[in-house]
Amino acid sequence: MAREYDCVVIGGGPAGYPAAIRASQLGARVALIEKGPLGGTCLNWGCIPTKTLHATAHLIESAGGAAGIGLPDRVAEPDPQALFQRKNEIVGELVSGVERLLKSRKVQVLGGHASFTGEKTVEVEGVGAVVGKRFIIASGSEEVPLPGIEFDGERILSSRDLLDLGKVPDSLCIVGGGAIGCEFASIFNAFGTDVTIVEMLPQLVATEDLQVSRYLQTFFRKKGITLHLGTKVAGATVADGAVTATLDNGRDVTTEFLLVSVGRRPYTGGLGIERMDIAADRSGVTVNRRMETSITGIYAAGDVIGGYLLAHVATREGIVAAENACGLNREIRYDAVPSTIYTLPEISHVGLTEQEAAERGLAVATGRFPFAANGKAKGLGESEGFVKWVASEKDRTLLGLHIIGPHATELLAPGILAVEHGMTVDEYTAAVFPHPTLSEALAEAADGVEGRAIHLVK
Repeated sequence: MAREYDCVVIGGGPAGYPAAIRASQLGARVALIEKGPLGGTCLNWGCIPTKTLHATAHLIESAGGAAGIGLPDRVAEPDPQALFQRKNEIVGELVSGVERLLKSRKVQVLGGHASFTGEKTVEVEGVGAVVGKRFIIASGSEEVPLPGIEFDGERILSSRDLLDLGKVPDSLCIVGGGAIGCEFASIFNAFGTDVTIVEMLPQLVATEDLQVSRYLQTFFRKKGITLHLGTKVAGATVADGAVTATLDNGRDVTTEFLLVSVGRRPYTGGLGIERMDIAADRSGVTVNRRMETSITGIYAAGDVIGGYLLAHVATREGIVAAENACGLNREIRYDAVPSTIYTLPEISHVGLTEQEAAERGLAVATGRFPFAANGKAKGLGESEGFVKWVASEKDRTLLGLHIIGPHATELLAPGILAVEHGMTVDEYTAAVFPHPTLSEALAEAADGVEGRAIHLVK
């Protein structure tokens, strides 16, 4: 006999499990189908494990400057076994936490791969038929391989392979200078790995403000990371315990491992969406602003719909999908989507870059304030980077905030609210910011739009 539910969620990642919880909160009988561990890529092989390694890398970076802050000059080295064991333990604890959350909400978790057999039915491997009044597809995404340089899990690695490596490489070539590639570059550079990045575009983290990108490139080179920008990998060969990448600039790069990190693509394998005639293209499953697909009663959220492949966006999309599946009328808003990159130093932004504003024909004024002029940053020994606001030249509405520097990912929150609610420079700087804090740099940068930053030499 088929199992029957009000709402069936396919995928237990950052879109799926919040969707299941929200639907249960609204009184639905909910099933969540997941073929792997709960938490999806984010929790198991993405956001959480990389930030765990990032925390250790940050400590090592700080220890490297110990003499400058009055401590013995002793550079720490990671214990690979303890490092990866800690990563696994934290992931395990959080997966168990998701299990408890779902159990507390009486969400039925079904293990197995799901495939649509009808508008209201899926067949779950090892379980059987599952009937739902509403469905939410939250199957996530998968890493994109480079043609001719496929992952082998031994020398040519995906990010998941690297996180499961269990050792610190002596040398690592990273193909792709986006967020993921640059995060791994920072982490393993701090661990003592000889790191090279090959990026086909002329700059790293190309979605960031140009000044932020250039600052990161300068900082990376200062840390000893080799950059090949505007360069493609023509091929790779594995021999004698190493891998050699052949670049289109005529050079070869031989390292212990090669990490291919050129992006992700929506995962719909075996879901049967073609059989159901659910509209989709290379970008993912097509949805409207209510997260509903071309089939009434079937919704989709997270990486599987393309767009912003970010865990926090996936969660909001999943919640909106669940609310609409349960009879509410909600629309997703992408007005102020934040982006965070856990390099050393960290990067974050919300709203428009100066370049994006120009492309839209918007005249802007900018304000920039360096952490080198911030007392708290100096005391922390982390004075690299800056804060930059982009504002409308006409009415000084804050259009974008860009940060590279200490704790940039945490500092972004007040900027999200400012951009989301269309605050002006005067409205933002009228608030009193605590001293001494890193957050003062946000206020000084906003004052800088009007040329009135106090702690900048004229």
